[in-house]
Amino acid sequence: MTGEQEHSFFCDRMAGSLCKYLRFMGYDCRNANDLPDGNPREDTDILEIARREKRHILTQDAEIAQRGGDRAVRLVSSDLAGQIRQLHNAGLISPEIRLTRCSRCNAILLEGTPPVDPGHKIPDDTPLMYCPVCKRQYWEGTHTRNMRDQLAQMINQENNKE
Repeated sequence: MTGEQEHSFFCDRMAGSLCKYLRFMGYDCRNANDLPDGNPREDTDILEIARREKRHILTQDAEIAQRGGDRAVRLVSSDLAGQIRQLHNAGLISPEIRLTRCSRCNAILLEGTPPVDPGHKIPDDTPLMYCPVCKRQYWEGTHTRNMRDQLAQMINQENNKE
């Protein structure tokens, strides 16, 4: 999203898959699943964190969406493709896989390699990225290409319905 303000997000517990995809797309996205379980004030905490960090709240919960006002997006679909299309149509995201953030912990990826997992066979000429926090490795491979194809299909599903 060059030239535009990059949006950041906070996904509630029901939007965990969306959070992971947003991170693959390079968006700064917090996840309620990273908060301690069983907190009766969790909704209020999400609202406060999102306000303080200037994040859009992504939720299917009508009450949280109403309480969040302009900073909340009520997801109208429980389907990942529908959620991505909704955010794209609202102008909040540009649906492309960028591999700039860790899908697990949201940290910014660095170029190079952490200690290599001997179970992964990576071609020598493949540029590697890694998470400095959780040490997860990323590279442009078939999984990344498949995600790009899936994302294109998600966006094109709506275009084919018109």
